[in-house]
Amino acid sequence: MRVLAALCVVALDAARGAPDAAQVARVQQQIADTRREILELYGADLDGLSEGVVFPGGPQGRQQLVERFLRAFALGDSFVIAVGGMSDVAGHGNYFEEAYPNVCGDALRPVFEAAGVRFQVRNMAMGGVPSFPNSVCMADNFGGDADVVVWDFRMVERDVHKGELFIRQALLMPRAPFVMYKRYQSYLRKDLKYAWEPAGLHVVDEMAAYNKLKKRSPALQNDRFCAKDPCPCPGQVRWHAGFKLQRFRGHHMALAYLDLFADAVATYGALLADGGAPGPDDARWTIRRRPTLPEPFSKPLQAAFGSTAYRCAMTWQPRVGRGLLDLVDPQLGINGWELRHPSERTKKVTEQGQGACHYRDEKRSLVGNAKSHWVFFNVPGVRDGGSIAFCGDFASRKFQDYALIVVNQEEVMGELEPWLESKTLGVASACFSTSHNVVEGDNVVGFRVVSGDLSLALTHLVWT
Repeated sequence: MRVLAALCVVALDAARGAPDAAQVARVQQQIADTRREILELYGADLDGLSEGVVFPGGPQGRQQLVERFLRAFALGDSFVIAVGGMSDVAGHGNYFEEAYPNVCGDALRPVFEAAGVRFQVRNMAMGGVPSFPNSVCMADNFGGDADVVVWDFRMVERDVHKGELFIRQALLMPRAPFVMYKRYQSYLRKDLKYAWEPAGLHVVDEMAAYNKLKKRSPALQNDRFCAKDPCPCPGQVRWHAGFKLQRFRGHHMALAYLDLFADAVATYGALLADGGAPGPDDARWTIRRRPTLPEPFSKPLQAAFGSTAYRCAMTWQPRVGRGLLDLVDPQLGINGWELRHPSERTKKVTEQGQGACHYRDEKRSLVGNAKSHWVFFNVPGVRDGGSIAFCGDFASRKFQDYALIVVNQEEVMGELEPWLESKTLGVASACFSTSHNVVEGDNVVGFRVVSGDLSLALTHLVWT
């Protein structure tokens, strides 16, 4: 068992007073208006569009999210949903603004503006990338302010190891966010029951509702890429959703969270009627992280990285935290290394998507070969007994044959512990860690390719 920090307290927004009965009524009216607009668009009733929302842990898991929404409303705090996913989630084939996480955020914005809650659906999806290795960088990738993190890697990831790591790393984040899955993976039911309650695990799968409505709802028929012609966006392939399916996914997700928030607002109204809501310093509003993480189901996660929160710098986008180049020693610079896309074709498609369709994702690496020189990274704030890891696309894992890797001037090629690996059509990534010669505080990590035709392509530095 690994002990987590006891609690995290977020201060009341002093510019906003506690909601009164009049504000409760205004918010409830806005909730009703938003529901009506969505249902009228599809010619559906609420029961039909609520299908596919499941809390495996039952009412207790659902109530945890209601309570978090209640807290945000009572205190005027933030509520952030951070979405991790693949190219379809990043909006490829359509404009970025048409991706379903952005549609969800747009649909709910009037409700949360009326409520005085700083609400955001943060789309952190990347094309062709599974959840690992970004999952070990969850706070620096998604943002430590997340209240819900979303797994939507349905086309690029199936294995329990990476899924369990995603959930465990979420539980280690500062606000102990809850976890939403876009599809019900078999391992959630069989192997990860221990996570149902602490993660408030829930599945929001729109496909049953979509399949029932698509033949009779004009809002779903004759789908295409981009709401407006011509559509200049790359990624118009059969496995990416058109703008109508993206819109439906966003609205289906919006209704799921709207139901939770409606219950929270009703609860607050009942508290007012019963003598008043708790004040801002009341223990009810304290966000408590779980005191322990259970032992992992997956054998590979019994290593330290399965139960440890990490900090991270990366080359990949989007991200909330530091870039890998931010850690490069300023005196030497990158010293012949280059920030490169995986291929010229990938570079062309990425630049087209970012320029014409506002895409935010890219997966460049810092690449060095035998013609490059040393590159050093200043890694700050490593804890006592901590470790340092690096991730990237490596043609050979036998680093001692072609590279020098040092921690504080000591070679560590023979002291590396492998973590998981990810391989999809879009990326191959592996991570290796070491505690050899790692000291408390600031550390210096260096890389150099010394022989052969091989190169090193670095994407992440990870430390604790």
